[in-house]
Amino acid sequence: MPPDTTRADRGGDSSARPHPRPWAAGWTAPPGGPGRVAAALAALALLAAAVAGALAAERPPAPLPADAPAAEFSAERAWPHLERIAGTGPTPIGSEGAADVRAHITGELRALGLDPEVQTGIGARAFGSGVSAGLAANVVAEIPGTDPTGTVLVAAHYDSTPTTPGTTDDKASVAAVLEIARALTAGPRPRNDVVLLLTDGEEPGLVGAEAFAAHHPLARGGGVMVNLEGPGNAGPSKVYDIAHGNAGVVRLLTADTPHPAGESALATGFRDMPMGFNSDRTALAEHGFTGVDTGFTDGRAYYHHPRDTVEAFNKSSLQMHGANGLALTRAAAAADLAEVRTDGDATYFSAFGVFAHYPDTLAVPLAAAGALAVAGLAALARIRRLAGVPRMLAAVAATALPFAAAAGIAVGLWELLLLIRPAYADLVSDAYRPLLYRCALGAALLAAVWAWAVPMRRLLGGVALTVGALTWSAGLGLLLAWGLPSGSYLGALPALAGAAAGAAALLLRDRHPRLAAAALALGALPGAVLVTLPGAALLGMTGVSMLAPGALVLMLAGLAAVPLLTEAAPAGRRRAALAPALCGLLAVALTAGGLAVDRFDEEHPRTAHLAYLLDADAGEAMWASLDADPHPWAAGLLPDRAGPGLADLPVPGVGAVRRTGPADTADLPGPDVEVLDARSRNGGTALTVRMRPARGADRIALLSSAPVRSAVIAAEGHPDQELPPLDPAEVRDGTGTDAWAWALEFSAPPEEGLLLTLETEGEQAPRIGAAETTDGLQTAPPLDPRPAGLDVMPSMSVLTSDTVTVFRALEP
Repeated sequence: MPPDTTRADRGGDSSARPHPRPWAAGWTAPPGGPGRVAAALAALALLAAAVAGALAAERPPAPLPADAPAAEFSAERAWPHLERIAGTGPTPIGSEGAADVRAHITGELRALGLDPEVQTGIGARAFGSGVSAGLAANVVAEIPGTDPTGTVLVAAHYDSTPTTPGTTDDKASVAAVLEIARALTAGPRPRNDVVLLLTDGEEPGLVGAEAFAAHHPLARGGGVMVNLEGPGNAGPSKVYDIAHGNAGVVRLLTADTPHPAGESALATGFRDMPMGFNSDRTALAEHGFTGVDTGFTDGRAYYHHPRDTVEAFNKSSLQMHGANGLALTRAAAAADLAEVRTDGDATYFSAFGVFAHYPDTLAVPLAAAGALAVAGLAALARIRRLAGVPRMLAAVAATALPFAAAAGIAVGLWELLLLIRPAYADLVSDAYRPLLYRCALGAALLAAVWAWAVPMRRLLGGVALTVGALTWSAGLGLLLAWGLPSGSYLGALPALAGAAAGAAALLLRDRHPRLAAAALALGALPGAVLVTLPGAALLGMTGVSMLAPGALVLMLAGLAAVPLLTEAAPAGRRRAALAPALCGLLAVALTAGGLAVDRFDEEHPRTAHLAYLLDADAGEAMWASLDADPHPWAAGLLPDRAGPGLADLPVPGVGAVRRTGPADTADLPGPDVEVLDARSRNGGTALTVRMRPARGADRIALLSSAPVRSAVIAAEGHPDQELPPLDPAEVRDGTGTDAWAWALEFSAPPEEGLLLTLETEGEQAPRIGAAETTDGLQTAPPLDPRPAGLDVMPSMSVLTSDTVTVFRALEP
């Protein structure tokens, strides 16, 4: 009988019988055998169940009833506050609605035995080529500590944008703070002073927080800040932003949070972005406060949206939000805050209801360990003649293909949705019901990585392919250890676990193939779980219009399963292609389901942007819109594409306008602005300018054609406020225009007006522009009412929809 070469030909023990193609070996022998496929499929199923369990573990808990113990947070007790303060419509800074909410807050705090004050003052902050300022009215109350080592600041903001009632941004947090205050006052006094800060004017530019930091004595000395925010309206309340020097705060967070959710990879990533998230905590961090932002990271469709109502929110999310906020407040209130304030950062992440953390100083050692482990696996594979060096290097290069496919799938899915439903172009961020679209993306990514892995297994071998995928994880871990240490675990831990599991599988592959499959599943678990959680969070934060970042992260999670995917493909090309094809069909079906479920209707309306601009000097007016393809309701008013000269108008945010059209001229007075003095000084020009709101404007603006070296703003009855300088890098990045090098927009201006003292660059007096804006189109020429199922576009820090702006320019 001739010698049996079948086993060797299928990738058996090459040390006993050399294989003519050793790189074709898989993780089990023979690859593609029925028993091996079944074992790999079972391991894949368990891995998928673990990922689903990790996602489910972050679901918000059931709300506690109104008769819950007094020391606990109860969403049922907080809910009436939310109904009361969110049911009156938008409450922007300076509005009557904001005053009504403020009265409710102060009344409830007095009922708890506290002595709240309303702090009014000017706050200002620089953004890009402009300064946002305003006259804010903050509510401040203190719970004195028994033996204070510092201050714990519990904060939320009660103002909204003009386009939304602000249920989740941020009145749910206000309701949570009131319930947290009740729970704290129901028990023994805390060790540290606890300050409750309900700010005004967060939306136009953190002006309330800046006013508190600049003028209130309780802001001196810094402390720990627990800031409750609302970047979405659904899902878990996560730690989505965190201060520098956070190691002490992370220790408190991970020890006492009842419903852990959050990952430092996203929090520090967003924090360090050039134009990342800004919140009241951002402002207070510059004045000595460390701390965190927590908030709902899903439901971004409702961000600043007219339908961000109590009816569109749920008590479970509020329960998680408030319970976590109360726990962290109590932990900080009991701690020695001198030990909490540190210079070091920490890595943290949650999984299966548990927070893990370690100091960022371990990022480099862990990343190096991951890289060495992958190198060791490669060496072991080479020694056992299961993967040659050229094949492993080819596998590293080939692993770029799944990432390219992920980006293409994400962009392609969005373009397909736009092609089928052009009205999706109206979306500011996300669809109203995006779940099926996200699942479709996940299925398409799985189809892509599986369809890539099957032929690559035949070409390079499963072992080499796994080494290639783990090399990318190890490389990412090293890269992030250098640039973003708190995110390095996304690559380092999957590489370390995957390489260790691969080594175990190589030792088990011949005699115990099922144990080898189990080892591979365990090795894939950290990559699949720890990377999927931030990937899923990214999908919620960015929405269906920008799926690529989340898709790339999810593809990294998919690569962790490469050894199982290669083993789960049966022998034979047609049979091996069956699983990827089924995943692709599932993606198509889920996309079709998403289109069927997520339809625009009166409860889930389309939005349209329209603003009225009036040049008081020329007596000319126009309609303007941020929409590139306006809704038919407004399209007839907007026949023209915006020209480049539009950005030269003295109107903040007008550069984002996409369509314009001529409009009738309304009989409205121009801004009441006067240059009282202009003289040369220090090689520049010193100006004194007086501005008054001519028609009860909600916002007034002053613009200068020359850069401003320094500026001070004064309002009767309030301390003078020096305006912050602009960041030259942000101005160079294109946030300015050729005509206007500097701009100030002031919200809630007092009737008696403002006095500004400016010093500009250049000896020639600059050109000055002025504008004032009122919310609502009541003073604009008559319009047809918006049809049912068409709402105001949510405001997004540029020219707000449904506003009237009158402007003029003063020549030097």
